[in-house]
Amino acid sequence: MNATVIYYTSNRENPTFEKKIQDDLLKKTNLPVISVSQKPINVGTNICVGDVGISGYNICRQILIGCLRATSDFVITAESDCLYSPDYFDYQPERLDIPYRNTNIYVRKYKQDCFCKKDSSLFSQVVGREFFIKRLTDLFGNAPIWNTSFKNWPKEIGKLLFTKYEYFETKYPCISFKTGRGMRKHSKTNEVKVLELPYWGKASVLRRKYEDQ
Repeated sequence: MNATVIYYTSNRENPTFEKKIQDDLLKKTNLPVISVSQKPINVGTNICVGDVGISGYNICRQILIGCLRATSDFVITAESDCLYSPDYFDYQPERLDIPYRNTNIYVRKYKQDCFCKKDSSLFSQVVGREFFIKRLTDLFGNAPIWNTSFKNWPKEIGKLLFTKYEYFETKYPCISFKTGRGMRKHSKTNEVKVLELPYWGKASVLRRKYEDQ
């Protein structure tokens, strides 16, 4: 797989929690990792952009910075509050000119010991690097480098990040934690509550393992 993992973070999570997320990520893949953070971290090749604030706009800017540093055909996104299935990093898309999103993703609900299914998300996707760079560059245009006003960018400017997707499904789920420290406490999901997931086990046990300090 000719790919680079782009790990991006605003460093707002509990440092112990995020370190566990980082350690799990590095155990799951032998691919090169470029981390784009707002504080210096020891994850792959680190690019620290400073305390620029948290927003969807800044997330995409950090991803673009990581893509520009990488040299691979594909980039694989990874977030600071997410756990990934081992086979997530093995998926090989057929095309370089379309994003591929994983459909086997769940959210560990805020202050709830349960998971809820989510259709797809930026936190679990594989994209051709040059295609991603062009798309982000076109969307940003001549706008300022950083902006904390646009939480759902680029929807605020009447555009979508991508207009078309292909989809794939990992063997085991990828999980996003809602800890209350990130950009959103809640995320749109199917509201059917699942107490346990294959590979990961019970939501209550996973919370204690990663979140409880």
